[in-house]
Amino acid sequence: MWPLLITTLGPAFGQDLVNAKLESGFDFTVALGADFGGRRFSACTGSLITPEIILTAAHCSADLSMDVVVAVGQAFFGPNLVDARLVGFSDGWIHPEYVPLSNGPLGTLGRNDVGILVLEEPVYFVEPVWIATDKIDALAVDAVLTSVGFGISDSDGSGSGIKRSAVLTIDEVDTTFIYSSSSTNTDGANVCSGDSGGPQLYHDGQAWVQWAVHSWADQNCESQSGSTRVDTVSEWILEQVEWVHGSRDRCEVWGLYGDGVCDDDCDREDADCVVTAAPEYHPPEPPKEKVSGCSSAPVGGSLSGLALLGMMWRIRRRRGEPSSPRRIG
Repeated sequence: MWPLLITTLGPAFGQDLVNAKLESGFDFTVALGADFGGRRFSACTGSLITPEIILTAAHCSADLSMDVVVAVGQAFFGPNLVDARLVGFSDGWIHPEYVPLSNGPLGTLGRNDVGILVLEEPVYFVEPVWIATDKIDALAVDAVLTSVGFGISDSDGSGSGIKRSAVLTIDEVDTTFIYSSSSTNTDGANVCSGDSGGPQLYHDGQAWVQWAVHSWADQNCESQSGSTRVDTVSEWILEQVEWVHGSRDRCEVWGLYGDGVCDDDCDREDADCVVTAAPEYHPPEPPKEKVSGCSSAPVGGSLSGLALLGMMWRIRRRRGEPSSPRRIG
């Protein structure tokens, strides 16, 4: 299945993808390394999947305990190591069923090569990338992916500490890996040392989705690479997201609910997607037609005819006018 000698992809001193192009985008892709008195180096690559979580490869901490990685490690946000913004770590885990790669007749390409690093402070100046949680098998046919990383830029180990990207073909998919052959990629591009843990990305027509994590390549990075599918380990990744954030709902974790933008792929309905109906129009009633002619005044209105006559009679009596005769017995 694999070339004569396979190697995991790190560490390297701030170097990049083989035969790739310089990359100023994909801000969620970070170099993972350290800064020792101003001398910065990159050992692996990772991707920001929530404001507090970096997804990377489990083997990136294979030579060091996770405690050491958390204590001295840094995430470099930026297109290169020199100008990057550094953020440290507060915790980290690798997949509990991680199986490392081993060469030889009885060797294995490994399994579950994913790990999580928790940042010491949330990052809001970069939009994260989300992972594939549904099976990708049907979509993988004839699809191409974009790989991003800080690994070496040539098989001889040369390169500079900058981010690069390359479009890779999908030549084969099994239950664990996505395979890409250099011979089918433009300019023979592929991932190499230092790209471990970096994202392999698919554009679904609306956004970038991370399909895989870079895991291994042949020794000279000239033949084939394999990247661990995240859809097959997404349940474990989501468990870690829920542990850190209290939720596995991407829109809640990213703070997308009620942000003024409709996100129609959230776990629950985004209020920003609800269209409020306009109030129903009711035309004003026409004015009532006035009634002309004589009519009785309402109670509390002007005097009635009888009351008016009575008043006139009393007035005449005051003026000495003779009154009408009246019966007295």
